[in-house]
Amino acid sequence: MPRGRELPESLSEAAAELVVELRTVKSRSGLTLVALERKTAYSKSSWERYLNGRTLPSADAVRALCTVAGCDPVPLVALREVAAADAAARKEREERDERDDSLAQGAGPVPRTADVADDPGPVPRTASVPGPWWRRWPALVVLGAGVAVAGGVVVAEPWQTGSKAAAPQSPFTSAHDGPYVWGRETSYPCRIQQHSGRTYAGHSGTHQTVLAHNTTSWDVVEAQCLLREAGFDPGAVDGVYGPHTEQAVKRLQAKAGIEDDGLVGPDTWKVLRG
Repeated sequence: MPRGRELPESLSEAAAELVVELRTVKSRSGLTLVALERKTAYSKSSWERYLNGRTLPSADAVRALCTVAGCDPVPLVALREVAAADAAARKEREERDERDDSLAQGAGPVPRTADVADDPGPVPRTASVPGPWWRRWPALVVLGAGVAVAGGVVVAEPWQTGSKAAAPQSPFTSAHDGPYVWGRETSYPCRIQQHSGRTYAGHSGTHQTVLAHNTTSWDVVEAQCLLREAGFDPGAVDGVYGPHTEQAVKRLQAKAGIEDDGLVGPDTWKVLRG
């Protein structure tokens, strides 16, 4: 997708800023829209809408892009939250103006909806954004620090908005009461169980979360247990996606006949779940 393609005039400054940054990340990664569809839980058409500025991507979609492209998601997620807040404020103003117009015409109040549209209201804007965005948004990093990272630990979440299909519901019971914290234990037990023909290990029920090198989460613990159950030794079952786990994933992918890129995505979860 050409980076120079003009953005919709309806985009707010923050939204246009976000699209330009996402285009830059995609361009530097060398990934095509087809590759993004294959490596994430989002369709080609969804990525096309995000990168054309027609739809504001979810925070999880931003994290998904950074996972497969190797960028820091925190500033981009923070920028996305600013864009979402702008869209909500603009929607509020539009609804208020509409109610005021209706009252002035004697038509009575217009019912207010709770939904916030993905597309912001009209503000002239193009893709030409002067200067680095982070210099003009000094509060973004502070805002983003609480969005995805706590104590240096990134916790992956199942992606839903814009996904090709909703993640299958899993009846597993988690063995954990809180978020994953690295270093609490050196190894976790694997409680292998079968539900509706799928395999679970008691740590996560995800079918779509993308895991990459240096990821730490309960999803990684789950993947490590399932790798071991499938006969591919990931090393310690500690929730850290290190080189041993990555090599085990590649061996599993090669045997299953899927792309052996070392990333645990929807296709690899399908193999692990059996």
